[in-house]
Amino acid sequence: MDAISDLAEELAQSIQRSVAVDDTDLCLLGYSTHFGDADPLRLLSLANRRIEGPVRDATFAAGFLSWREPRRRHALGFEGHEHDRMAFPLRSRRGLLGVMWVMMPDEHDLTPEEMQRCQATAQAMERVLIRSQHEESESAREIGTLLFTLLSAEQRDRSTAERDLLDLGLFVGCAAVTALVVDTDTATPVADEWPALLLRAMRLAVPADRARSAASAVHGDQGFLLVGSRDATARAQVDRIAERVIDEVGRLDPSMTGRVRVGVGSAVGLDSASRSYDHAVAGSRIARSTGRTVVRWGDHPTEALLDAVLVPGVDATAVPELLTGTVDAQSAENLRTVRCFLDEAGGVARTAERLHLHRTTVYYRLRNFEKGTGLVLDDGGDRFLLHLWFRIRDRIGAVTADGDHVGGVPTSVERPR
Repeated sequence: MDAISDLAEELAQSIQRSVAVDDTDLCLLGYSTHFGDADPLRLLSLANRRIEGPVRDATFAAGFLSWREPRRRHALGFEGHEHDRMAFPLRSRRGLLGVMWVMMPDEHDLTPEEMQRCQATAQAMERVLIRSQHEESESAREIGTLLFTLLSAEQRDRSTAERDLLDLGLFVGCAAVTALVVDTDTATPVADEWPALLLRAMRLAVPADRARSAASAVHGDQGFLLVGSRDATARAQVDRIAERVIDEVGRLDPSMTGRVRVGVGSAVGLDSASRSYDHAVAGSRIARSTGRTVVRWGDHPTEALLDAVLVPGVDATAVPELLTGTVDAQSAENLRTVRCFLDEAGGVARTAERLHLHRTTVYYRLRNFEKGTGLVLDDGGDRFLLHLWFRIRDRIGAVTADGDHVGGVPTSVERPR
């Protein structure tokens, strides 16, 4: 940002110390010329435009995001962090905007006059960043509206949104786009700050050189990230971004660690983004029901088919008592053994190996299960019934007197409008 660099340069010339400014992700916003006081880490961060590695981790561990007052950050003594820095947090009423670093290569502190100049410059930088943040917020709202318009049932609306996104310089030259849907578990509510945190995590997950090939938005507690690629088969890159979303959420809010699921849709043309979105929503539901963190819809055809054909909120009373009562009443160890036996296509040896059991124990449990249920595991029909039940039983819930579904996993999500 030119305005930030201009302010940094003016201050640096005044106090004869080099100045750099990072955002809340420790990405470089601006810097001054230096006076031979830049240590290897600062020079590297100027080249990479970001502080990374152990120094980055140590800075966040020191409570960087909650800093409110200027402080002297002592040299860490590793990764090129050889000089002290004076840190001036840049804040708005909503939180931290970034930090201004003043290099401190010797033991001398800043004089009162130098401190006054630094604080005045920090205030000027805060005003610049607040204006920039407002502009970015307006742009983010516009992009979010266009993303969700891509999901419209009206072809005219979808075409208009596609054209407007391209006019904004997004997805230009992309052969395909892939939708990612980021969802949370439903056990506990999320904080009020969650939508903003999720939006930030999705942005940080996209590499800087791919920023114009991605766009993100949040509706309620659910995130929508659309990633473009020049090659319709750029699968690995999309998968890395999905994993990075989860990592960034955990870094920004450790309380959300393990609570985030990402569904990855199919690679389609921008005009078919709604299809990829539907697949990603299904993927997020599959992730939740199977306990996975990332699910690519196309990699789980059985679960995807079940998700497509099961009606939302299956009433447990509509399921045969043989399954909800007799089968589910069997011991957990017998049910686990039977399920593994079915997954291994009836192979006792493979079942025993996978469960770390003796074959005799596997045979014993299978016989106990047959005795307790009256089902025959050598019968193809019974096997199909059980295998299907094991796949869908976690999706079945009770129905209240008012007809509301309780428990299980809903199999449809209303599209945001």
